Amino acid sequence: MGPPLVSTSVEALGEPKLQKIMSLKPVTTAQAEGLRKIVNEKQVGRALFQQALDNGSFAYFLDSLKVGEESEYVPLSDARIEELTALATKAGARIYVIRRVRVKQNREWQEAVNLAGPNTQSRNNVCDTGVGVRYQPISTKDIIMDMVLLNYPKGDGNWDKGIAWGKEAKLNAANPREVFAIGEQKPDLHTNLKINPMYVVAPDSYNSYACCVLWDGYDRGAGLFWLSHFDDAYDWFAFRE
Repeated sequence: MGPPLVSTSVEALGEPKLQKIMSLKPVTTAQAEGLRKIVNEKQVGRALFQQALDNGSFAYFLDSLKVGEESEYVPLSDARIEELTALATKAGARIYVIRRVRVKQNREWQEAVNLAGPNTQSRNNVCDTGVGVRYQPISTKDIIMDMVLLNYPKGDGNWDKGIAWGKEAKLNAANPREVFAIGEQKPDLHTNLKINPMYVVAPDSYNSYACCVLWDGYDRGAGLFWLSHFDDAYDWFAFRE
């Protein structure tokens, strides 16, 4: 029959890891109830709490509790990329995958803005402290991930279409810090894609606005724009597993 698919031997797992697995105890109902009380006391509400569950923010927070552990990089498989490509084609869109984007989730907000868009004007709303407060760090460590960018090349896309596609594809909306990491690490992205200008958008709305990174000629800036702004062929909506 061959070897088992999953080995549980001490040699396979390593004794420290095995001891840790054996020491883990499930969260209790009382602890879950305590979390519910804290969420309500903070006046987060159902919608925002569900958003944190859906976009992975809460999962990243839980990962940050594992002190001393590194965030593992899990690449998108070729089969998954083929699946996403087919879904995009069906919707009259296309995708572009960026491998191994390193996100420093706990970077100070203005620093993240400046690194993503060195030509960002100080009067841009993205620099407002309220925006940074809205997008608090969701982890204390670097997270490495593949990013999926969705684009409607005919210019017939918009915010609602992008959000709907991400849900159908069972992808999480990238948060602004993850989009800023793309701007920081891919300064020539518009050249590679042969699109100028171009926007990479975080599909996470804030009072009918959304954060993005803009490439325009030699300039690269971060921005906060109305959702209705993202409705042409220059826009790329960012998602992740």
